[in-house]
Order: sequence, then structure tokens, then C-alpha cells
Amino acid sequence: MSTAEQSNLAAAKDPAIAARVVTNIEQLEHDYRLADGYLSDWLIRMITLSLKAAAPEPFVIENTAWSAYVSHPDWKPTKRIGRGDAWLEIVEFARDEQDHTWLAAAVGAAGTELNLELCFRDGLSGYFGKLESDQGLASKLRKKGFKIDAANKRVYLPIVIKPDLLAKALPSDDNFDEAMAPVREATELGIAAKPEIDALLKLVRG
Repeated sequence: MSTAEQSNLAAAKDPAIAARVVTNIEQLEHDYRLADGYLSDWLIRMITLSLKAAAPEPFVIENTAWSAYVSHPDWKPTKRIGRGDAWLEIVEFARDEQDHTWLAAAVGAAGTELNLELCFRDGLSGYFGKLESDQGLASKLRKKGFKIDAANKRVYLPIVIKPDLLAKALPSDDNFDEAMAPVREATELGIAAKPEIDALLKLVRG
């Protein structure tokens, strides 16, 4: 049994928690469907628009089935299909091994967080070892705002959206600028670190 499963089982055996869930089950079901469905979909759409607003040409914002990422022609070999060799992707990272909504990740609630993560294609998965061997480059990335998570082998920019601003913005397409400021700021930091990303990509490509 995983740590998350053990935690959930312990909570389910707590009479006060069980009573609270049963008493509020109708509202919980309704709210969860909204949080995991329409509201998270809206959030990702606003995040994507914010990425586009912060990324000048020749940077390009691409969509996946569930998220979005920042790409650049220098990171995409002309003969290779797909995302390329490297990109900056909006990801949800759960530190508690649980499944979470994009809304929870955006505000850093319930053990999860939203990041703009530096990603490499599978064939270049040794990038983290290359980075660890070049502490000068790692230091430069940190100065540009990146966090380097050695335990999980991740390089990312944290994004924390203020809950009160997000609550005011939802679900309008017109009032999200203030709430999405952390997304734009992370995008600008990622773009400013292109020389360092290029240097790391050169190390990895060999």
C-alpha cells in the first residue's frame, strides 16, 4: 500500500471526517465536477493565452490534450517530429502522490503545485546528470529563477496563483490578467534563460 493510500485509509476511518463527507456529499460531488471539469479547462485556456502574451517570436506556444508548452526553433531539429529536444511545459506536480485538479495545482493547495518545467525528449533523459556535472550552468539557471529538484530530477519555475484573484477572475475571459501574472512572469523568466537552456541542450546533444 502506497503512502497516499495509507493516508486516505486513515482519513476514511476517522469518524469526524467520514461524517463531514457524508453530510456534504451532494455539494462535494457537484463542486468536484466543476473543479475537475469546466473550471480547470477554463484555467488551462487562460494559462495558454498568458503564455502567448508573454512569449515573443520566434518562441511558439503549443497545446497538448491537457496542457501547453513553450517551444523555440533552436530546440526543434528540422528532421524530428514531435515537440523537439527541449521545451518548457506547464505541469502539475503532486508531492503527495495523489491525483489533483489543475485548480488545486494553480493555488498550491492539497500537496500539489503548478510549474513551468524544463523538459527533454526521452532520448535525452540524461540531461539532469549533465546539469549536475556543470555546477556553473546550474548556478546560472538558479539565478534566472529556476529550481533544481535533485530528488525528482526536475528543473522548473514555480507558479503560484493567488486564490482570491483566481476566484474573482473565474469564469470570465476578460478579467484574468491580474490572476495570471505569475504565469506570465514564469514565462518571461524561462525565455530569459534561453542561453542557459541552449548550453544545457548542447551538452546533452554532445
